[in-house]
Amino acid sequence: MAFIYPRSEPGSGSHLDLVEAVRALQRQTAEEAEGLSEEVLEFRPAEGEWSIKQVCGHLLDNDEVWHQRLQMATTQENPFLASFDQEALVRERNYQEQDICTILARLSDVRARTTDLLAGLVQWKWARSAYHWERGRMSIRQMVEFEIGHDREHLEQIRRLREQAAAAVK
Repeated sequence: MAFIYPRSEPGSGSHLDLVEAVRALQRQTAEEAEGLSEEVLEFRPAEGEWSIKQVCGHLLDNDEVWHQRLQMATTQENPFLASFDQEALVRERNYQEQDICTILARLSDVRARTTDLLAGLVQWKWARSAYHWERGRMSIRQMVEFEIGHDREHLEQIRRLREQAAAAVK
């Protein structure tokens, strides 16, 4: 039987609650995007702004980078977390033309690997850090908290886009 680290360990700050939030946000994103018409999924409120498909594609790109960064932070001493061009990736991967179910399935796969990695971390590893090119030194916990906020912002963006698209396609 494997030892399970207690949620209330001093200094743990409910890490497993953070893992559950990461897992839940991916499910909520999928629920908001599934079953929508292509017209709604591809609606862009203005030139240069993303559609729901593109937001979901960005979340996939971000999760791939985030997973790699977490692996670096758990296995290397003070790794440097380089930038990536999110706009260029969304354009290059042409999410606007991809099937939303494929995007969401890939996002679910990457997110599952990430939540497994996080759930398996012993408590002290949450304090390990890396140097983010823009934000400076960040612990794994800080990275997770930041990504939860990032996901929440994009979940709200998807909800706004649904409303805007519904009004525009009437």
